[in-house]
Amino acid sequence: MIVAMWLVLAAGGLAAAGGAPSLASRAARFPPLRTATAEFDQEREVSLVDEVLRAKGRLALAAPASFRLDLIAPQPLTLIAEDKTLTVQDAEGKTLPLPPEFAGLATFARTLTDLLLGSRSPEGFDQTWRDADTVVLVPQPGTTSPFTEITLRFAPKGQLPDEIEMRERGGDRTTIRLHDVALNVSAARNAPVAGGSPLGGKTPAPKGPDR
Repeated sequence: MIVAMWLVLAAGGLAAAGGAPSLASRAARFPPLRTATAEFDQEREVSLVDEVLRAKGRLALAAPASFRLDLIAPQPLTLIAEDKTLTVQDAEGKTLPLPPEFAGLATFARTLTDLLLGSRSPEGFDQTWRDADTVVLVPQPGTTSPFTEITLRFAPKGQLPDEIEMRERGGDRTTIRLHDVALNVSAARNAPVAGGSPLGGKTPAPKGPDR
């Protein structure tokens, strides 16, 4: 099952001439983001489990602080975040208690959206650049975070990261890969909507075989 969803962002790369690399300077190379949707595949390695846990689904974000994740596999589940409030729904739209493994996402829902849409720098994190397209975010001392580090890997011309790797304090690791990304498409079609899919309908059901 998916955990803590990722910290992503339309920011990262080289700063202005003569400056150090920064997420904000990379974001400045692209048009401002108001909405974003993407398909995702996730692999989660849990310290007490031998097998790799896999999940896939679709996410949608809309500025300033709306986030929606529709999990398709291993079971249909929807997470809707508005600022710091996180709601979990089953395939029929029934509200469920917040599972403990989603507590981190609830805490960081606003930061998540801010980072992905590039509306502000990652407050509470120091940035270490491994190369022009790979940045590691490390929580600053005294900051409450379930993560020890978050690595964002961008394509050279990509506005969003292709891959997000999150390492947690307990030793667990979650890797999320994005594909089929759509940016600044009509907000009416892509903004997260309570009780519906990112496109305004019901939560998508798992796809069956083509006929």
